[in-house]
Amino acid sequence: MPPSSLSSELPLSFSLLLLLLLQILGARAQELTVLQTRGPLKLTEGETLHLNCTLTGFGPPGSVRWYKGSDRVQAPVYNDKTPPPPRVERVVPLSDTDYSIRIRSILPEDAGTYYCVKYKAGSPEREYKVGKGTEVLVTATPSQPSIGGPPSRVDLGTSVTFNCTSDGFFPRDITVTWLKDGRTIRASQTFTLPPGKSTSYQVVSTVEVSLTEKDVKSELTCKIHHNTLNRPLEQSFKLGDALRVTPKISMEPSHLVNALVNQLVTITCSAKGFYPNNTSLVWWENGSETGPGAPEPVTQEWDGTFSLKSTLEVNATEPRNHSVFTCYAVHNSLTSNHVYLILKVFREGKVDNFSPNKGQGLFSKPELWIIFVLNKTSVFLFLSIVLWRKMSRQGESRKQESPIMLQSTHQK
Repeated sequence: MPPSSLSSELPLSFSLLLLLLLQILGARAQELTVLQTRGPLKLTEGETLHLNCTLTGFGPPGSVRWYKGSDRVQAPVYNDKTPPPPRVERVVPLSDTDYSIRIRSILPEDAGTYYCVKYKAGSPEREYKVGKGTEVLVTATPSQPSIGGPPSRVDLGTSVTFNCTSDGFFPRDITVTWLKDGRTIRASQTFTLPPGKSTSYQVVSTVEVSLTEKDVKSELTCKIHHNTLNRPLEQSFKLGDALRVTPKISMEPSHLVNALVNQLVTITCSAKGFYPNNTSLVWWENGSETGPGAPEPVTQEWDGTFSLKSTLEVNATEPRNHSVFTCYAVHNSLTSNHVYLILKVFREGKVDNFSPNKGQGLFSKPELWIIFVLNKTSVFLFLSIVLWRKMSRQGESRKQESPIMLQSTHQK
């Protein structure tokens, strides 16, 4: 029996039910589907990211958008109804089924899961279908490390903390190595931030160094090892930039100068072993500054420290008798230490070697103490011997007198 005759013999209600069932099955066979590449896609910072999205089947009219993450509140990465951002472009601009996009110059913060979303037109539009998401991982190289030291120069023997910082890298695993003059030293601590999951990390490592005079020419190096690097990144710090070495100051002649009236006396002040090269010598006479004298050029020693000399010519006039000349070393903008001498002016044939200088008395020198003690010891021994001999003679005399006295008594 032909289908037309069959349908004509079926009840009208059954025919309508059969037609509706065929429409439902046909609609389900052609229902819209959003297809995405699952990933994960691994890229290096600076590369171009390709995100594929294809629509199959039939669906309602409405826009197609790309989002990073499941939050629809944030602005979309791409919206086919608005102009794209500067780094984003549509792969096939006029396609009704291919909504793939490209993101140029990928950054670490671009890492995440991207979703292609089909919307249903309306006011407002409603989410209709969403893809399963494409995970994107962006490997990023660490930044050039930087080393930070103390805020100002420190003196010898000070323990100083140095830190090395590098950021913007992914994945998290990283190694920091410290070296001093090419030799590995142990870090105080190294930690990576943030402590949880992230798309970009920062590493901070610290080391403590006790600075000595030998460190004027020493160098501290921080090395960064990461699997995105062909070779380690490194940064160096000159320890001399954190060190302050106070000069050792002396004067020639020292303590006391005897000069004839109107004689020209030359005094030399020396500052040795200072660092950095910012020391000057200043002369004072009786509490008043007289100026820098005649400074010689600064010289650098083998260990990297510097030395400086300055001379002062003084006319030994009578009013300058017992004048005090002082040389101050001004180092790192601070007066560090000083030396002084006293000028003794005399007329010919009247030399006075006594020094009123503090600490220049009889016992100011070790050799004077030794001579004094030896002299006192000799005198003591001499007197002891004399006294012992005298007592011995007196004892003998008493022994000789005793028998005579006994004999006289017996006769009586």
